[in-house]
Amino acid sequence: MSAIQQSRGSSDDELDRLSTRGTELNLAGLADLDEPPHSKKAPVLAREDEWIASLDLDAFALELKTLGKTLAAQQGDADVRHLDKIVAWQRACTAFGVATMGLVAYNPLAIFALSTGVLTRWTIVAHHVCHGGFDKCETKGRYNRFTFGVGSTYRRCVDWLDWMLVEAWNVEHNQLHHYSLGEDADPDLVERNLANLREMPAVLTPLKYAVVAFLIVTWKWFYYAPNTFKVLSLNQMRRRDDPRLAQWSKEWQEEACVVGSWAVWWNFGKYFTNVDFFGRVLGPFFVVRFLLLPALVAAAAAAAASVGLLSSAPAVAAAYAGRSSLINLVAAELLTNAHAFLVVATNHCGDDLYRFEGHATPRSPTFFMRQVVSSVNFATGDGKGGQGHLADVVDFLQGWLNYQIEHHLWPDLSMLSYQKAQPLVRDICKRHGVPYVQESVWVRFVKTVSIIGGRSSMRRFPAQYNSAKDVVS
Repeated sequence: MSAIQQSRGSSDDELDRLSTRGTELNLAGLADLDEPPHSKKAPVLAREDEWIASLDLDAFALELKTLGKTLAAQQGDADVRHLDKIVAWQRACTAFGVATMGLVAYNPLAIFALSTGVLTRWTIVAHHVCHGGFDKCETKGRYNRFTFGVGSTYRRCVDWLDWMLVEAWNVEHNQLHHYSLGEDADPDLVERNLANLREMPAVLTPLKYAVVAFLIVTWKWFYYAPNTFKVLSLNQMRRRDDPRLAQWSKEWQEEACVVGSWAVWWNFGKYFTNVDFFGRVLGPFFVVRFLLLPALVAAAAAAAASVGLLSSAPAVAAAYAGRSSLINLVAAELLTNAHAFLVVATNHCGDDLYRFEGHATPRSPTFFMRQVVSSVNFATGDGKGGQGHLADVVDFLQGWLNYQIEHHLWPDLSMLSYQKAQPLVRDICKRHGVPYVQESVWVRFVKTVSIIGGRSSMRRFPAQYNSAKDVVS
């Protein structure tokens, strides 16, 4: 066996071990997935990159590590009460949407409520719980990352039912994305994943943006569900030492996976079968959301009509309520995809954020620096670290993804901790001259579409300034 094959084999073994752990991981083995820095000569820095040469990386990271420990030590009952409040808001949105979706088709209030309920169950509740944000708080086992939504279809339906399989999302997002941010191994790197769109000739520009519009309203089931399942499947194949892995290049394994991409003849059954994907991943959400819920509303309308609460015949009432419910659920699905794209896809994309060569050792000074300069915040609460209902409304409507810098620094903290941390992190960055990007989510949307369309590109962190003790090559 060649030295290169041995190196790749050891990297695969490391990924196998990582797929069985929690969210705070040592992913040093992922270094093999990136090219090492080549030149040791420091380049002339562009004006926007001059902060790199003057940064005291160790001092910067020490302040952040100290703050993270302080925040973690402060978590307790207040964080659980805050979580309970946000869960109540999320459930109220869903309940209102379900209660009103059968009244009339294209009901804007029902559509918004249903959409928001789905979004916030994912981006606020499941997101922070699956990262372990409440593992050390007393939640009577309700919100623990090792049990939430995993292990059975029942737990998925009770805790977090969405297009994505929870186990797959835990591996793809909590492990690979968070600990390879901005690197080639990052599965959520928009600029790389949509390279085909970026490289389309100018004459096809209308088609390019038509594709972007389609992705915005479908991306959760069309791209994210299969791509996260692909990552999980690859990890399972490594554990089995599947011989097919040796036939697939690193680039082929990193290609984005969308619905149907494994069904074409040259990719048939590459990672999983149609039965695996549609039955295990998409099926439960589709059946509950678009079949059972309209049927229940239709049955309720028929029952109401049969006792005289509605003037129409039971069959007519059932048909009308069921049809209205389905229309509103489909409209809410389109809206929640768009809402999620707005607050998710824009977090790490823009011409003022960085991509990197080499893999940064988790929790190293370079790791902390990369989380800041490859992430962006939106408007946050009251902007001063204050808490309360008004601040929570601002954050709730943005899926609590407006604290992306703080979340990537310490993935396993609560939503309340991020509110406290935000002005403190901003001040630390200011003292050390590190860019801290915070803009309106709509500004970030425009910058993201510019990246996807190939009109702009992300910055490249000069590899010559990588810390030799932090970046594994």
